[in-house]
Amino acid sequence: MAKQHHRLVRMFKRIIPQTPDFLGLVAQQCSALEETLRTLVSYLEIYDDALVTRINEQVRDGHELRQRNLDLLHRSFITPIDREDIYTIIVRIDHIFDYVKTAARELDLLEVRPDDHMQAMAKQLLDGVSALHRGFIVFKADPTKAELEAVTPRIVERHIEKLYRRALADMFQGEAYQALKNKTSEPSVMECLDFVVCQIKRREVYRHLSNTADRLAHAGEILHDISVKYG
Repeated sequence: MAKQHHRLVRMFKRIIPQTPDFLGLVAQQCSALEETLRTLVSYLEIYDDALVTRINEQVRDGHELRQRNLDLLHRSFITPIDREDIYTIIVRIDHIFDYVKTAARELDLLEVRPDDHMQAMAKQLLDGVSALHRGFIVFKADPTKAELEAVTPRIVERHIEKLYRRALADMFQGEAYQALKNKTSEPSVMECLDFVVCQIKRREVYRHLSNTADRLAHAGEILHDISVKYG
Protein backbone atom coordinates (compact mmCIF):
# COMPACT_ATOMS: atom_id res chain seq x y z
CA MET A 1 0.00 0.00 0.00
CA ALA A 2 2.86 2.36 0.90
CA LYS A 3 4.64 1.60 -2.39
CA GLN A 4 1.48 2.37 -4.34
CA HIS A 5 1.11 5.67 -2.45
CA HIS A 6 4.69 6.72 -3.27
CA ARG A 7 4.17 5.73 -6.89
CA LEU A 8 1.05 7.89 -7.09
CA VAL A 9 2.90 10.84 -5.47
CA ARG A 10 5.74 10.57 -8.02
CA MET A 11 3.24 10.37 -10.86
CA PHE A 12 1.38 13.41 -9.54
CA LYS A 13 4.62 15.41 -9.31
CA ARG A 14 5.49 14.53 -12.91
CA ILE A 15 2.06 15.60 -14.13
CA ILE A 16 1.84 18.74 -11.96
CA PRO A 17 5.34 19.98 -11.03
CA GLN A 18 5.79 21.61 -7.64
CA THR A 19 5.51 25.39 -7.63
CA PRO A 20 8.86 27.08 -6.93
CA ASP A 21 9.09 29.20 -3.79
CA PHE A 22 9.12 32.48 -5.69
CA LEU A 23 9.03 34.63 -2.56
CA GLY A 24 12.09 32.76 -1.28
CA LEU A 25 13.81 33.21 -4.65
CA VAL A 26 13.07 36.93 -4.60
CA ALA A 27 14.44 37.12 -1.06
CA GLN A 28 17.65 35.58 -2.42
CA GLN A 29 17.84 38.40 -4.96
CA CYS A 30 17.42 40.91 -2.14
CA SER A 31 20.10 39.18 -0.08
CA ALA A 32 22.55 39.39 -3.00
CA LEU A 33 21.66 43.05 -3.51
CA GLU A 34 22.21 43.71 0.19
CA GLU A 35 25.73 42.25 -0.05
CA THR A 36 26.42 44.40 -3.12
CA LEU A 37 25.40 47.53 -1.21
CA ARG A 38 27.67 46.52 1.68
CA THR A 39 30.54 46.31 -0.77
CA LEU A 40 29.66 49.74 -2.16
CA VAL A 41 29.64 51.20 1.36
CA SER A 42 33.08 49.68 1.98
CA TYR A 43 34.37 51.02 -1.32
CA LEU A 44 33.22 54.53 -0.48
CA GLU A 45 35.00 54.28 2.87
CA ILE A 46 38.37 52.85 1.81
CA TYR A 47 38.40 53.55 -1.98
CA ASP A 48 39.99 50.21 -2.91
CA ASP A 49 39.89 49.40 -6.65
CA ALA A 50 39.53 45.70 -5.83
CA LEU A 51 36.09 46.43 -4.45
CA VAL A 52 34.95 47.81 -7.82
CA THR A 53 35.83 44.43 -9.32
CA ARG A 54 33.92 42.76 -6.51
CA ILE A 55 30.85 44.92 -7.17
CA ASN A 56 30.96 44.01 -10.86
CA GLU A 57 31.08 40.31 -9.93
CA GLN A 58 28.20 40.70 -7.48
CA VAL A 59 26.10 42.52 -10.08
CA ARG A 60 26.78 39.74 -12.58
CA ASP A 61 25.68 37.17 -9.99
CA GLY A 62 22.58 39.28 -9.34
CA HIS A 63 21.70 39.22 -13.04
CA GLU A 64 22.08 35.44 -13.03
CA LEU A 65 19.59 35.21 -10.16
CA ARG A 66 17.17 37.40 -12.13
CA GLN A 67 17.46 35.15 -15.18
CA ARG A 68 17.04 32.00 -13.10
CA ASN A 69 13.91 33.40 -11.46
CA LEU A 70 12.43 34.54 -14.77
CA ASP A 71 13.12 31.15 -16.36
CA LEU A 72 11.37 29.40 -13.47
CA LEU A 73 8.47 31.82 -13.75
CA HIS A 74 8.05 31.14 -17.47
CA ARG A 75 8.01 27.37 -16.83
CA SER A 76 5.57 27.45 -13.91
CA PHE A 77 1.87 26.74 -14.35
CA ILE A 78 0.89 27.90 -10.87
CA THR A 79 2.28 30.82 -8.88
CA PRO A 80 1.57 31.85 -5.25
CA ILE A 81 0.68 35.40 -6.32
CA ASP A 82 -0.10 36.93 -9.71
CA ARG A 83 2.50 36.09 -12.34
CA GLU A 84 2.72 39.75 -13.37
CA ASP A 85 3.48 40.79 -9.79
CA ILE A 86 6.30 38.25 -9.50
CA TYR A 87 7.76 39.41 -12.82
CA THR A 88 7.65 43.05 -11.74
CA ILE A 89 9.36 42.27 -8.42
CA ILE A 90 12.17 40.32 -10.09
CA VAL A 91 12.85 43.03 -12.66
CA ARG A 92 12.65 45.99 -10.28
CA ILE A 93 15.15 44.45 -7.88
CA ASP A 94 17.47 43.74 -10.80
CA HIS A 95 17.34 47.40 -11.90
CA ILE A 96 18.86 48.42 -8.57
CA PHE A 97 21.91 46.25 -9.30
CA ASP A 98 22.49 48.18 -12.53
CA TYR A 99 22.43 51.56 -10.85
CA VAL A 100 24.79 50.46 -8.07
CA LYS A 101 27.22 49.21 -10.71
CA THR A 102 27.00 52.47 -12.66
CA ALA A 103 27.70 54.58 -9.57
CA ALA A 104 30.77 52.51 -8.65
CA ARG A 105 32.02 52.44 -12.23
CA GLU A 106 31.77 56.21 -12.60
CA LEU A 107 33.67 56.76 -9.37
CA ASP A 108 36.42 54.57 -10.77
CA LEU A 109 36.47 55.84 -14.36
CA LEU A 110 36.10 59.53 -13.50
CA GLU A 111 38.64 59.18 -10.66
CA VAL A 112 36.36 60.88 -8.16
CA ARG A 113 37.33 60.57 -4.52
CA PRO A 114 34.36 59.50 -2.37
CA ASP A 115 33.08 62.06 0.12
CA ASP A 116 30.78 62.18 3.14
CA HIS A 117 27.71 62.84 0.97
CA MET A 118 28.27 59.69 -1.09
CA GLN A 119 28.91 57.60 2.01
CA ALA A 120 25.70 58.85 3.64
CA MET A 121 23.68 58.05 0.50
CA ALA A 122 25.14 54.54 0.23
CA LYS A 123 24.41 53.75 3.89
CA GLN A 124 20.82 54.90 3.40
CA LEU A 125 20.53 52.66 0.34
CA LEU A 126 21.79 49.71 2.38
CA ASP A 127 19.15 50.40 5.04
CA GLY A 128 16.45 50.46 2.38
CA VAL A 129 17.56 47.23 0.71
CA SER A 130 17.80 45.50 4.11
CA ALA A 131 14.18 46.46 4.79
CA LEU A 132 13.16 45.18 1.36
CA HIS A 133 14.92 41.89 2.10
CA ARG A 134 13.15 41.53 5.46
CA GLY A 135 9.84 42.35 3.80
CA PHE A 136 10.04 39.48 1.32
CA ILE A 137 11.20 37.08 4.05
CA VAL A 138 8.14 37.75 6.23
CA PHE A 139 5.63 38.20 3.40
CA LYS A 140 4.58 34.57 3.17
CA ALA A 141 3.84 34.29 6.89
CA ASP A 142 2.46 37.77 7.48
CA PRO A 143 1.90 40.26 4.61
CA THR A 144 1.04 42.93 7.19
CA LYS A 145 4.61 42.87 8.52
CA ALA A 146 5.89 43.02 4.95
CA GLU A 147 3.80 46.13 4.40
CA LEU A 148 5.54 47.82 7.36
CA GLU A 149 8.96 46.99 5.89
CA ALA A 150 7.85 48.38 2.52
CA VAL A 151 7.62 51.84 4.03
CA THR A 152 11.38 52.10 4.63
CA PRO A 153 12.53 52.16 0.96
CA ARG A 154 10.24 55.12 0.30
CA ILE A 155 11.52 56.93 3.39
CA VAL A 156 15.08 56.22 2.29
CA GLU A 157 14.36 57.68 -1.14
CA ARG A 158 13.20 60.94 0.45
CA HIS A 159 16.24 61.08 2.73
CA ILE A 160 18.59 60.54 -0.18
CA GLU A 161 16.86 63.26 -2.18
CA LYS A 162 17.64 65.66 0.68
CA LEU A 163 21.24 64.42 0.83
CA TYR A 164 21.52 64.88 -2.94
CA ARG A 165 20.37 68.50 -2.78
CA ARG A 166 22.67 69.17 0.16
CA ALA A 167 25.58 67.69 -1.79
CA LEU A 168 24.82 69.91 -4.80
CA ALA A 169 24.72 72.99 -2.60
CA ASP A 170 28.02 72.02 -1.02
CA MET A 171 29.68 71.72 -4.42
CA PHE A 172 29.85 75.51 -4.69
CA GLN A 173 29.89 76.38 -1.00
CA GLY A 174 32.15 73.72 0.50
CA GLU A 175 35.83 73.54 1.31
CA ALA A 176 37.05 73.11 -2.27
CA TYR A 177 35.16 76.18 -3.43
CA GLN A 178 36.21 78.26 -0.42
CA ALA A 179 39.86 77.30 -0.92
CA LEU A 180 39.72 78.45 -4.54
CA LYS A 181 37.80 81.60 -3.66
CA ASN A 182 40.12 82.60 -0.83
CA LYS A 183 43.40 82.14 -2.66
CA THR A 184 45.84 84.98 -2.04
CA SER A 185 46.31 85.32 -5.78
CA GLU A 186 43.66 85.37 -8.48
CA PRO A 187 42.86 81.76 -9.57
CA SER A 188 43.98 81.00 -13.09
CA VAL A 189 41.55 80.03 -15.82
CA MET A 190 42.92 76.49 -15.72
CA GLU A 191 42.39 76.24 -11.96
CA CYS A 192 38.79 77.39 -12.34
CA LEU A 193 38.22 74.99 -15.21
CA ASP A 194 39.68 72.07 -13.24
CA PHE A 195 37.42 72.92 -10.31
CA VAL A 196 34.28 73.01 -12.49
CA VAL A 197 35.17 69.73 -14.25
CA CYS A 198 35.80 68.05 -10.90
CA GLN A 199 32.44 69.21 -9.58
CA ILE A 200 30.62 68.04 -12.71
CA LYS A 201 32.15 64.57 -12.28
CA ARG A 202 31.13 64.54 -8.64
CA ARG A 203 27.59 65.54 -9.54
CA GLU A 204 27.32 62.55 -11.88
CA VAL A 205 28.05 60.19 -9.00
CA TYR A 206 25.55 61.96 -6.75
CA ARG A 207 22.95 61.68 -9.51
CA HIS A 208 23.43 57.94 -9.96
CA LEU A 209 23.16 57.31 -6.23
CA SER A 210 19.96 59.36 -6.22
CA ASN A 211 18.63 57.36 -9.18
CA THR A 212 19.45 54.15 -7.31
CA ALA A 213 17.21 55.40 -4.51
CA ASP A 214 14.41 55.97 -7.05
CA ARG A 215 14.67 52.36 -8.23
CA LEU A 216 14.70 51.17 -4.62
CA ALA A 217 11.50 53.11 -3.97
CA HIS A 218 9.90 51.44 -7.01
CA ALA A 219 10.75 48.02 -5.56
CA GLY A 220 9.33 49.10 -2.21
CA GLU A 221 6.12 50.13 -3.93
CA ILE A 222 5.53 46.70 -5.42
CA LEU A 223 6.19 45.07 -2.02
CA HIS A 224 3.64 47.45 -0.50
CA ASP A 225 1.12 46.75 -3.28
CA ILE A 226 1.25 42.97 -2.97
CA SER A 227 1.19 43.22 0.84
CA VAL A 228 -2.09 45.11 0.64
CA LYS A 229 -3.39 42.89 -2.16
CA TYR A 230 -2.74 39.59 -0.42
CA GLY A 231 -2.81 40.68 3.23
